[in-house]
Amino acid sequence: MVKKDALLEYLRKYPGWHTSQELAVMLGVSNRTVKTYVQQLKQEGCEIVSGTKGYSLHNTDMLHDHEKNCVPRTSKERVNFIINFFVKNSSAVNLYDLSEKLFVSESAILQDFKKVQSKIKPFGLELQRNGDFWSLVGNESQKRHLLSSLIYSESAGSFNNQDIIQKNFPQIDVDKLKKIILEESSKENIYLNTFDVNNILLHFVIAIDRINQGHEINNGSVDFDFKNNKLGLQIVDRVADEFNIQFSVLDRYELALIIQGALNNKADFAENISSETRALVMDLIDYVWKNYEINLDIASFKKFFSMHLDRLITRSRQQKSNYNPIAKNIKFYSPTIYECAVIIAHRITTKAKIRIDDNEIAYIAMHVGNAIAEQISDRQKLAVAIMIPKYYNNAAVLSNKLQGLEASYINIKDIIYDPNQIKKLGNKIDLLISVDSDYVDSKISTVSISQFLLANDIQALNVAITTKQHQIKKDHFQEKLLRFFDSKNFVVSDDLKTIDQVFELVTNNFVQQGVVDESFINLLFQRESMSSTAFGRVAIPHSLNMSAKKSSGFIIINSHGIKWSGGNEVFLIIALAIDPNNKQLFREVFDELSNVVTDINNVTKLINCKNYSEFIVKLVDLL
Repeated sequence: MVKKDALLEYLRKYPGWHTSQELAVMLGVSNRTVKTYVQQLKQEGCEIVSGTKGYSLHNTDMLHDHEKNCVPRTSKERVNFIINFFVKNSSAVNLYDLSEKLFVSESAILQDFKKVQSKIKPFGLELQRNGDFWSLVGNESQKRHLLSSLIYSESAGSFNNQDIIQKNFPQIDVDKLKKIILEESSKENIYLNTFDVNNILLHFVIAIDRINQGHEINNGSVDFDFKNNKLGLQIVDRVADEFNIQFSVLDRYELALIIQGALNNKADFAENISSETRALVMDLIDYVWKNYEINLDIASFKKFFSMHLDRLITRSRQQKSNYNPIAKNIKFYSPTIYECAVIIAHRITTKAKIRIDDNEIAYIAMHVGNAIAEQISDRQKLAVAIMIPKYYNNAAVLSNKLQGLEASYINIKDIIYDPNQIKKLGNKIDLLISVDSDYVDSKISTVSISQFLLANDIQALNVAITTKQHQIKKDHFQEKLLRFFDSKNFVVSDDLKTIDQVFELVTNNFVQQGVVDESFINLLFQRESMSSTAFGRVAIPHSLNMSAKKSSGFIIINSHGIKWSGGNEVFLIIALAIDPNNKQLFREVFDELSNVVTDINNVTKLINCKNYSEFIVKLVDLL
């Protein structure tokens, strides 16, 4: 995406005021460049308001109206338009005709062609020139994969992209197609999740649209198992009948294979899981526990993850991958869970000898997240004591009510009836709930409520719980930061411009300090090869295995940006080295750090820090 377009998209996605520095950090450009982009967008008709608070986009309805216009305006829109135009036109396209159609100069179209070339190259396609005429060269299967990728990118970040599919193919009844898929699956007692349904829908509408335009898949071969693809063929044949369309033999088999690959809850599917997959799942559970003390030995996880892993291995060995429209969101908003998924993915690649991309890692994260969310929640619960005057069973009644309302946030450790009993609680209580009393303890956070637990009582309790949780988190975070980071490992420099320079500096310093050995740099690159450690404009590099001699961290700031893996540019690097005895420390520090730095406003404040002390104070304050 062109950075000017990215600026417009950001202002549109996040209504309100944004400072020029925040926008500069988000885009990876200077404040002056942000002002230039704003002026250009204003000249193009975008109502961006400037003020003392920064910039804000007004009248976003105009943008939605623009989207309905068939003529693209931005470079990104033109590139996608050109790709679709070439795919739909079998004959060569004249450069000057396309220039007139899009109301831009020939030189602008030629620049767009360069971007088109880079987008279509991964699909085995290319633009070829013959004088003023250009053609898209490649087979039908490659063109369909390209189309699906464009639509997937349009739906990125969305759970349900059915509306986007319908918008792109208005002539096809997507609801009717979905009904056929779900009805046929239901007959076989098979459950398809949202991702599966949308994936199947997209492949069907592309196939139907292309066949209606006279484009069939007639090249290549398919290794087809009729016995295990019965449902897939049933759905394909019913679609062919109700949509009055003739699928070629290869089209029919390809669609049936896509359907079969999405099945994840057939009654006998678990019984057909390979012995390789079963053994690998148990190995992963053991590996994650030994190395990270995360318990995945849960029946539901083993059942559903085994089915997912079996299909993942099959897909990978067939050099296929499932697109995950919320992969970036999972990585950005649930970094700890995503990191656990990366560790699992690396173990799978080592054991099964396959490659796993970010889309597949995100699916693993969804399984892991469901399994460990409750464990994470339990660690964050407050230990609570209730002090209540003894009268019949009023203590038990209130305790049951509290457990029902606040079970996700508190563990009731004790019930006492007199302030003199507080001493016996020791230091094991985070919050004292004082019932029908004005008593406030000087050493324990206290909240006063009535035994009837009215609306104002619940409100007061929620405020007290939130305040105490935040205070505990900040206190623990500061303590861990001071244990983890040292002033000598804090660098502000514009000279460090690449990931290689950063890893070399960090490794050399850690080696001199006796933190790691020389192989640490290879471990950093190994982790980076699985999935970029960048979160927005911040990177938190570390090794996959906790093999450091002692735990330490290294902070680097470059306000002009550092080129990172995955095409990212970051301004802040927080490198971590962890020894085997600090597994819990890593999870806690990584979790809190990522929670802070995923907010671009926090990053803006942190990269303005001039020294170690200022940085640590600011980091804790931002939690």
